[in-house]
Formats: sequence, C-alpha cells, structure tokens
Amino acid sequence: MSTTRLLLLGVVRIFQPAYGYQLRRELMTWKVEHWANINPGSIYTGLRTLAKHGYLLELEEGAGNKPGRTSYKLTSDGEMEYFSLLRAALWSVDGFQPDRMQAALSFLWSLRRDEVLAALESRIVQLEQLAKFEPFAERQIQEDPATPDHVVEMFRISSARDRGELEWTKAFRQRVTDGDYSFAGEAPSWQPKPGTTTHWGVIPEPPG
Repeated sequence: MSTTRLLLLGVVRIFQPAYGYQLRRELMTWKVEHWANINPGSIYTGLRTLAKHGYLLELEEGAGNKPGRTSYKLTSDGEMEYFSLLRAALWSVDGFQPDRMQAALSFLWSLRRDEVLAALESRIVQLEQLAKFEPFAERQIQEDPATPDHVVEMFRISSARDRGELEWTKAFRQRVTDGDYSFAGEAPSWQPKPGTTTHWGVIPEPPG
C-alpha cells in the first residue's frame, strides 16, 4: 500500500480540479516530507504517474491561462483506488509503517462513522494480539546465538510504539463514539472562520 498514492489521490479529491503547484503547496503544509518521507519534487512525478495509470484525469487549461499548466481530477478508477487505499491503511496495523495511519487520519472524514468505529475496534484487537506475542518474540531474539545483543532493543522500541498506538486508539475510539469530529453523511464539525485568510483566499463574511 502506497502512502504517497493515498495522499496524492486524497488531496486531489479535496480540491479537484486542482493544478500541481496548488496540490504540492497544500501537502507541504501537512509536513508530509517529514512523516511520510515524500520528496516535494516527487509530487509532480506522482501526479503524472497516477494520470498515466488512469487514476487521474489531466485537464489542460484553455486560452488566456498560463500555458502548459495542467489541473487534475479523479477518474472513477481513481475514486475506487482512493477508498481501497484508505481502507487498507485504516483496517490493518503495521508498526513499521506508522505513516499509513497518519495518512488515513487525513481522510477519515470521507468514511461513515460506523465504519471508522468498526475499523478502530479491529485495530485494537490486532494491537492487543501483538502485545500478547511480544514476550515470546523477545525471548526468541535473546536465545538466538547468531543475533547481536542490541537487536532486542530494536524490537522493544517497535513494541513500545505499538503499545502507545493501542492507548491512543482506545482513546480515539471513545472520542468518535462520543460524537467528536464529523464523517461522511454528517454536517461538517469545522469550517474556517469568516475573514480568515487561507491558502486559497479570504473566507467571506456572512451577508447582512
């Protein structure tokens, strides 16, 4: 599962049709170069690759606009791929790729609340199973004469991340159960305040 692909499809889906520089600037505000290991320059290449594979539609701007500027929107295949990647990231635990869940968090609002809760329940079970397995895996590492002593600490730091994620997931599940945030089919729980300057302009004051 490609975190980069999910992020690109997801951000296009939010702003479509949107041109490459706009999408790059938005993702940079998410600091994806730090937690998703995305090179800013690779964003344009990624967009073109997704278009080549039929997940994005390239729209050339007409006369009077800047020459050579291409905007993007999801195709029907791109919409299906977006939800497939989002669900794969949400429903499966991978302690060695924490960026998958961070990417999923960026787009959970496009799923319904009941599915998010079911997925969080599944993640809790998976993380609890990993916790039960930890002492046996650690013992195997320590008893293997061919394994350097320090390797067990590599296992322990990964296990510590899993335990931290388990604690967070339980708390997050409770917040979602209590009605925090908004999801597909619900009224938005957050909107920019009128008069706020965003990347795309100033949110107008309400009339009257």
